Amino acid sequence: MPIASLTETLQFASDGFINGAFYGLIGLSFGLIVAVTGRFHFAWAVAFAISGYFAAYLINHNQFAILPAVLIGVAGGVLFSVLLELLVYRPVARRAGPNALLGVFVASFGITIAGQALIQLIVQSRIASEPLNWIPIDSQDVGGVTFTTLDIWAVGVFWACAVLTWALLRFTPLGREIEAVRVNPMMARVVGIRTGRTYVVVFVIGSLLGGIAAIFFAMDNAATADMGTEPVFYAFVVAFLAGLGSSPLWIMLVGTLLGVVEGLSAELFSPQWQTVVVFGILLALLVIKAAHAWRPTVFRIPAALAR
Repeated sequence: MPIASLTETLQFASDGFINGAFYGLIGLSFGLIVAVTGRFHFAWAVAFAISGYFAAYLINHNQFAILPAVLIGVAGGVLFSVLLELLVYRPVARRAGPNALLGVFVASFGITIAGQALIQLIVQSRIASEPLNWIPIDSQDVGGVTFTTLDIWAVGVFWACAVLTWALLRFTPLGREIEAVRVNPMMARVVGIRTGRTYVVVFVIGSLLGGIAAIFFAMDNAATADMGTEPVFYAFVVAFLAGLGSSPLWIMLVGTLLGVVEGLSAELFSPQWQTVVVFGILLALLVIKAAHAWRPTVFRIPAALAR
């Protein structure tokens, strides 16, 4: 392979690695909520947009300092998700009974559509996007592969968030409570764990991770009222591919691998085919799992894929 071609391949792989760290964190954010609470929190997209868009808006139009604006934006996204759990998801799940998953999804989907319009209504701005300038985007070059200072910060922060989440879930009493609720909510209640409170804590943790990802997304792409629409689909794909309830580090690894595959597909085919490749992988896994469920002795799959 010519040197120029090798450099180009490394560039695509590097871009995929950077994007993959983002995919891993949002997959962890979304997957943690779904795995523990059983709520298909599609309105995660709105919480994501609140965190990134309002942080940028407060800086650009209200002369807020960057750090307070970011904290307010992320706190707004967290508060939005917690209020949805308390005021919408929990009552819907109580009334829906066995159909709680579907009921919550329908409610969440409707809130997502309304929420994006509500953001624009609140700010009353005709500007489609808001820039968020915090970490300098200085170009770096290593062996012909280029990336930015922001990329370095993003990958480091995303993986640090994953490691901290992994440590929290594995080594703390709160983490053990969360794991107990995820595995068997009824038994957790029997031994005295307040599952409702645990659900709220999980929404806080998951939304905080999503908010951090949203801030970096806004710095890299600019913030819009619907900026969470595409990420929520990637978050679902990563959470599903990794397996609900998987280790945060495994979810990050799956997200990173997905990003690298997506990046290399741009070289092999074209950038327009990247999304097709990602969702093609999801479709292939669905087919494999369906075949395994139909004939488990014939279609054997690794335990990691069976989850």
